[in-house]
Amino acid sequence: MKDSDGMSPAVSIPISVLVGLGGVLAFQETILIFLVPAMVLSLVFGALISFKDLKTRRVPDAYTLPWTAGLVAALVLTAAILPEGGAMLGQAALLAAAHTGFYLLLLVCKATSMGDVKLSVPLGLLIAPFGAGPLLWAVALAAATGLVHGLVLKRRGHKSYPAAPHMVVAGLFVTTALVLTELSQAFA
Repeated sequence: MKDSDGMSPAVSIPISVLVGLGGVLAFQETILIFLVPAMVLSLVFGALISFKDLKTRRVPDAYTLPWTAGLVAALVLTAAILPEGGAMLGQAALLAAAHTGFYLLLLVCKATSMGDVKLSVPLGLLIAPFGAGPLLWAVALAAATGLVHGLVLKRRGHKSYPAAPHMVVAGLFVTTALVLTELSQAFA
């Protein structure tokens, strides 16, 4: 990790884990116990990664590692609290692995970079507890917006484009829709 990333994993990972655990304990009873801390972590680290990728075309480990650690902590505690938590944790692990595998396949085909593969881990963990459908929607939305942005940049003479902002915004958009659905059902 580079010093220019501005974040020490020795500090950021424990803080992220505490945010993940604290948020779960604050919202017991529904899947909101995972969504609230997951969204907080995702907004913070997603924004940091997006701005870094736009500026330097890098996705730093200093941001992906604490984000992933916080999400894993929130998922494990959620699985321990919810009656159906074990099944949710299994589904999340399987789908997040498939999500990362998809981006690894793109890397092998030279259609993406290692930064996007690293980013696929926390994004997969964020969305996967809700099933394959939301995960596919996020991938499709990121691909569609990234394609348009990439074509515009190519037309302007750029050789690469930042995919991270598209992946993050698509993941947060899908997750926000899930949060609003859960909230409407929780308060109905």
